[in-house]
Amino acid sequence: MIEPGEGEVECCAKESAAAWFRQVCEVHDRVFSAEPFAWVPEMSPAHEAELRGLMEVAGFRLVVARQRDRLLGYAYGHPLPVDHGWWGDFDRPLPAGLVEEWPGRTFAVISLAVLPEWRGRGTGRRLMEELLRDRAEERAILSVQPTALGTQRLYRHWGWTNVGRKGPLAGVTPPCWDIYVRSLGVVPR
Repeated sequence: MIEPGEGEVECCAKESAAAWFRQVCEVHDRVFSAEPFAWVPEMSPAHEAELRGLMEVAGFRLVVARQRDRLLGYAYGHPLPVDHGWWGDFDRPLPAGLVEEWPGRTFAVISLAVLPEWRGRGTGRRLMEELLRDRAEERAILSVQPTALGTQRLYRHWGWTNVGRKGPLAGVTPPCWDIYVRSLGVVPR
């Protein structure tokens, strides 16, 4: 139940996802251009292009936290294609059973962001749980910038496990990313 003054969390159909596009991009830029995240101005148009493309991917899901027509935060992702390449470029070899992909195995959480003034209220957790609710995949994966230590603590608290560091990746800001996995059959604490 949402208390008065809290935002509503809802999953968006393709049409309503398109209606939220501009605000999602604004929240993304505001959140990820601030400490502790690495940011370069090129990330804003790159994010817009990536999001436009992902909105056309089968299985794409956007969840928003809102107060009326004001976006407070969002989360989105899509099923990970078998040939995605997510499991390459790690700083050490990973177990074969971890990196093996097949159709329907993994859901990729691409982005989760909550405006600073809405943090600490459970908004991020509600976004993540709605994003992953009723997924058919057996697990989810996400990446976190290594400097985002508070974010990483939060994900671990929500039941995610760090499986390794990807990178360094040429031409990517930041060049390294910490990769987390969570079973979708596990209900977080």
